[in-house]
Amino acid sequence: MYLPKLLPLVVCAAVACTPAMYGANQKSAKVRKIGTTTLSEAAARAQAPSFAGQTEGRPKSMLKQMPKPGHPSFSGGRDNQGGNLMFAGYPVVGPTPSFSGFDALDSTDSGDAVGFVDEPPDQGMSTNGNQVAEAVNLAFQVFSTAGKPLTAPIGLYAFYNVSEAQNADGSFTELSDPRVFFDWESGRWFVTILEYYANANGLTGGSNVLIAVSDSSDATGSYTINSVDVSDVGYGGCPCLGDQPLLGVNQDGVYLNDNEYATSTLNFETTLITAINKQDLINGTTTPIAVAFDGLNLPGGQAFSIEPAFPSPGTATDANMGTEFFTSSLDFNGTGDNRIAVWSLTNTESLKDNVPNLKLQQTIVQTEEYQTPQVGAVQKVGPFPLGQALHDPEETLNPNDDRMLQLYYSKGELYSGLNTTLLEPGNASAMRNGAAWFAVQPYASSTTLSARVTSQGYIGIANGSVLYPAFAVDSTGQGAIAFTITGQNYFPSTGYVKFQGNSIQPQVHLAGIGQAPEDGFSGYAQFGGAGYARWGDYGAAMVAPDGSIWLASEYIPNPATRPRTSYTDWGTFISRIQ
Repeated sequence: MYLPKLLPLVVCAAVACTPAMYGANQKSAKVRKIGTTTLSEAAARAQAPSFAGQTEGRPKSMLKQMPKPGHPSFSGGRDNQGGNLMFAGYPVVGPTPSFSGFDALDSTDSGDAVGFVDEPPDQGMSTNGNQVAEAVNLAFQVFSTAGKPLTAPIGLYAFYNVSEAQNADGSFTELSDPRVFFDWESGRWFVTILEYYANANGLTGGSNVLIAVSDSSDATGSYTINSVDVSDVGYGGCPCLGDQPLLGVNQDGVYLNDNEYATSTLNFETTLITAINKQDLINGTTTPIAVAFDGLNLPGGQAFSIEPAFPSPGTATDANMGTEFFTSSLDFNGTGDNRIAVWSLTNTESLKDNVPNLKLQQTIVQTEEYQTPQVGAVQKVGPFPLGQALHDPEETLNPNDDRMLQLYYSKGELYSGLNTTLLEPGNASAMRNGAAWFAVQPYASSTTLSARVTSQGYIGIANGSVLYPAFAVDSTGQGAIAFTITGQNYFPSTGYVKFQGNSIQPQVHLAGIGQAPEDGFSGYAQFGGAGYARWGDYGAAMVAPDGSIWLASEYIPNPATRPRTSYTDWGTFISRIQ
C-alpha cells in the first residue's frame, strides 16, 4: 500500500482526478529530408562491403535500454512491497477460432542482413490489410497477409543508407529501436529508428531519429528519408542520446518521444516530445515544420517515456483544432505507484503554419497499483547449447521496468499497458511478472484536461510470466493485448488476450508456441550478462484499415526449421486474430 498516494482520492470525483495542468513551452526542432530509397535499391546496396560483414563474427548487443531516472534498470533483486498486486493468473488456452499466424524475422535473418548477430529482438510491425511490414532490430521485411515473403530480409543500415564503416572521427554510426506504422488516414508507411554514434570510449556526439515515409501504400516500393535531430543541444548536459524513440500519429502530425541521456555522462536530462507536420513528411519537403517540448515534469519527479497514441482506423482526432494524446507512468523510485499521467497536445492543425502554436497539458489519474518487475522471468527447462558450452545455468528473461508501452486511441478512449510485478495469492514473497492494462477516457479542451479510468486490470499466468504488453483496439471497441509468455511450463512464446465490452476475456491464448529456451549471448557473464537475457523491449499490436487486428512478439522457434546462429536463437511470430 502507498497511503500518501491514495490521499488524493478524497478530492477526486469517482475515478477522475482534478487536473494538474502543465504549462510547457515549445521550441524549434530540426528536421530535414536526407534522401530517398527503394527496397530494391536497399537490397542491392546491402551487398556492398560497407554495409555487411561476417554473420558469425563477434555478437553485438543492441543499445541497452537506459534506466528510468531515479532508479536503476532491472537488477534481478527482490522486493516484498506491492500488497495490492495479488493475482492468481488466467488459464492458458489455445488460439481463438479466427486466429492465423506465421513465422517472421529471426536472428539469422537479422545477422545475414547486417553482418553481425544481436539481441534483444525489438519489435516493429504494422499492416495495411494487404501487406505486413516488420522491422526487428536491424532487419526489415514485407510479407503478404498469408505470411508469404514479398521481399528478402533487408538490413536497416542499407534501407536508410547508413554505412556500417568507421566514420572519419573514429566513431561508428549505430541504429536501434525500430518502429513501424501504416497510417490509414494518409495511406503511407512510417518506419523510424534511432541513429547515434559510439567509439571505443562510449557514446559521442548527439543522435537523430530517422523517419522513412513510403511514397505510396505499397510497403515494397520507394521511401523518402528524413532525419530528426533529437540531440537537444542546449538543454542541461546535452548533446544527448535520444533513447528508445516512441512513435504516434494523428491527421496533422507525426509525434516522437525520446528519453534524453547526456552522451558524456549518461545522466538522464529530460524527455523530449517532437511534433512534425505529417504532410511535409509525405510531400518530401526539404525542411518539414516541427516543434519540440522538453523539461517536462510530473508531481514527484521528471516525466519519462511519454507514449504517443496511434489512432484506430476511422477515429477522429480533430477536436480542439487537432489533438494528440499521450500517457506515461509515475513510478519514480522503483517502489511502485497507483497513478498514470495523461497528456494532450492541442491545436495540432497549426503544424501546417510556419510558426505552430501547440499547447501541451497533463493530468494525473488514479489507477490500480503497479510496480517495477523484481525477478527474472523463468523459462521451461530444455537444451541450451551456448550456455551449456559456457558452463552457465539456463538464463531467465529480463523484464526491464514499468514504463508505459504502446498506446491506442479509439472511441474517445486511450488503451495502454506496462510491465509489473505480480504476487501469488497469500504469498507475497512469490513474485512473477505480469502486465497491467488501462482504459482511460480523456476530456480535453484547448485550456483544460481531465481523465478517468473506465476499466483496468492485470494479466498473468500461474508459474510463469507475461511480458511487454502491446494494446490495440478497433473502431468498435474490440481489440487485443499481445505479449510474451514464459514460465516453468512454457518456452518463450507469444500470446494474447481479447478485449471486448470494455474488459478483457479471462483467458490467455497461445499464438506462436516456443520450442526451446532463450539461449542468446546477452545473458551470459562471458558476454557481459548477469544471468538474465535481454528480450525485446516492446511488442506490437495494430489495427488494419479493414478492422483486422494483428499482433507481433518475440519467441523461440523450432531450431530444426528456423536454424539458430552460434550466439542467438530468437524469432518473431505475427498473428491475425480477427
